[in-house]
Amino acid sequence: MKFNKKFWKTTAFAIISLIIIFTFGFVISRTFLIIYTKHRNEIEVPDLTGKNFKKAKHDLYKSNLYIEKIGERNNNEILSGSIISQHLQPASKAKKGFTIQVIVSKGPKLVQVPILDNLSVEEAKIRLQNVGLKSGNINYSYSNEISKGNIIYSQPVFGMEIPKLSKINLIVSLGKIPKISDERGIYDSFLEDLEE
Repeated sequence: MKFNKKFWKTTAFAIISLIIIFTFGFVISRTFLIIYTKHRNEIEVPDLTGKNFKKAKHDLYKSNLYIEKIGERNNNEILSGSIISQHLQPASKAKKGFTIQVIVSKGPKLVQVPILDNLSVEEAKIRLQNVGLKSGNINYSYSNEISKGNIIYSQPVFGMEIPKLSKINLIVSLGKIPKISDERGIYDSFLEDLEE
């Protein structure tokens, strides 16, 4: 059986038409499937700021998201081990299985209490300011070793590491313990020293 040219042209046209229709249908269905699947696999990213890193890791895992600590830094407001910032903003969309990168707090920067013994109150305030601390309450006590008006000791004491911007209480000398026998005299002397 011989086929004429018209038959071959019609057959070729039909095959090409089927290929085009199939390709077009495949592209359309695949595009729709990608959009549909992508939409179903997206999760809204929660705000992790201030949350404990371990707890956030556990909570995100239940939502099919992951978390990665990419750095740490000191922070006076956010507790140690809690999240300072995240690289994917809250309320944005992420695919299931996405890893959110975060910066975690090391807590406030610690500074050492300087030696304040035998300094004047003004000198002590300057020394505290130089290391990032502040003077707190000032209390008074007699001392046979420390001159009147100078620091006997501080609370917390020298050498302790405490958060930056903390307040240091100062105990200031009223001078030598008075040698007055009656209690009334000691009390009057104490009041006079406070007034000076």
